[in-house]
Amino acid sequence: MRSKELIKSIILILLVLMSVVLTYMTWNFSPDLANVDNQDSNNKASEANTIGKPLSEGMDQVITPYQVVHSKSEKTEGMAATKQNVESTLKPLKNHRVLHAEQMHSNHNLIIPDLTDEFLIFDFSYDMPLATYLGQALNIDAKVPNNFKFDRLIIDNNEDGNVKLYAISKDRHNVVRMTTSAKLSNFKKVVKTQHKYMQPYTEIITNKDTIDRATHIFAPKAPKALKSYHTIYNRISVDTMNSILFNDSVVVRSTKSSTATYNNNTGVANYNDESEKYRYTNLSEDENRSTNMQDSIPSTFDYINNHGGFTDDFRLFNIDNKNGELTYQMFLNGRPTFNDDDLNNIKVSWGDKGVFSYARALLKANVTIDSGEDDTKLPGAETVRSELANNPEINFEKVTNMTIGYNMEDKPDKSDIEIQRNSEFKPQWYVQYDGKWRAYEDGGLE
Repeated sequence: MRSKELIKSIILILLVLMSVVLTYMTWNFSPDLANVDNQDSNNKASEANTIGKPLSEGMDQVITPYQVVHSKSEKTEGMAATKQNVESTLKPLKNHRVLHAEQMHSNHNLIIPDLTDEFLIFDFSYDMPLATYLGQALNIDAKVPNNFKFDRLIIDNNEDGNVKLYAISKDRHNVVRMTTSAKLSNFKKVVKTQHKYMQPYTEIITNKDTIDRATHIFAPKAPKALKSYHTIYNRISVDTMNSILFNDSVVVRSTKSSTATYNNNTGVANYNDESEKYRYTNLSEDENRSTNMQDSIPSTFDYINNHGGFTDDFRLFNIDNKNGELTYQMFLNGRPTFNDDDLNNIKVSWGDKGVFSYARALLKANVTIDSGEDDTKLPGAETVRSELANNPEINFEKVTNMTIGYNMEDKPDKSDIEIQRNSEFKPQWYVQYDGKWRAYEDGGLE
C-alpha cells in the first residue's frame, strides 16, 4: 500500500516538473524568422526577375518556319505553321545525325537534278546558320559548311530509305545536300497525317531565281474565310524589366511628359507610358553589336526565355545580319502578326558578353477571343500576283515571299476608368518586297 502511494507521488512530481518546463519554454520561445525572411525575399526577387514562365520545349518552339508546303507532281498543298503542326512534322528528324553533306553552287537559276517529284518544304522568313538550326533546334549531329545560311529546307521523298535534306540559300544560288540517319518511312507516316490540315497552294515565279520547282514562291491558292480576333492585354511592370536588365540599383534620371529614363553605371532604359514601349541599351558592351548569328540566335533565345520573356507565341521572324538585330514576332494561329508600331515584337541584339539592346512593348495577352465580326474572304494568290505584276509602281522581281498574316490594330478602351489595352487582329495578305514585309491592299503595297 505504501509502495503504491510512493509511485503516485513520484508520477505527480514528474508531471509538475514537465508542466513547469513547458511553461518556461512557451514564455521564452522566440521564432527564428531569419530563414523565413530570406526565403520570402528570395521568392520576391525571383518573381521580380521574371515576366512569365520559361518555355520548357526548347528552341524549336521559337525557331520555326512560317509555312509548310507539300509538292507532288502537279499537286501542291500547304498549311500554316502552328506549333503542333511543326512539332509533329519535324519529330522524325530530331535527334539524328547527318551522314554526308556537300555544298553545290549555281551562277544561274538553281536546279537540283536529283530532287524527286515529291518533297516537303519548310519556308523561313529569315536566313540563318544551318549548323545552328540543325544542332540547336533539331538536335541533329552534323558537320556542314561553316557560315552557310539558308531560308528554305526541303525534305525529299527519295528511294534510298533515309531522309535527304536540301538547305537552300536566300539568294537561291547555293544548296547543301545532306543525307541523314532518319528513316524516310517514319517521316512519310507523319506527313500523311498532316494532309488533313493542308489546303491547295499555288506556285509563283517572280524572277529568274524562282523558276525551278525548288525555288518557286508558294502561297495559299484560294484562302478559306478567316476569323478576326480580339485580344485584351495585361501589363508588364517597368520595375520588372529594370530588375531583369540592370545588374544593380537603377536611378530615374529624368521624367519628361510620358517618357521616363532609367540608368546605372552599365545601362540606360527609356519607357513611354503612352505607347507602353520599353528600350534598354547596355553601355558596358562595345558599340558594335555582334553579327555572328551562330552565337546571337541561341544567346538571345536563352536570355529572353530565362526570364519568361516569350509571353505569347513569339517566333524569330527577322535577322538583320548587318546590324546584328533579331526580331521575335508574335504569331496567332500559326500565322505572323504585323503592327506598324512594333507592339507585337521583341527586338534584341547581342554584344561580346551579353545583351546589347532589348526593346519590347510591356504588354502580354490576357485573353484572345473571336471578335464577332464576319469572316474575311481574301483574294487568291493568283489575283495578288497578277495585280502586283501589273502595278507600274512595283518591281515584281523584288517580291520574295507572300503569306497571309494578321494586321494588329491597337485599340485602347478609353471608356474604362483604367484604360484597358486592346487589339483587333484581322487577316490580310502580306508580301516580302525588297527585304521588307508590306501589307497588300487594292492591287498595291502599303
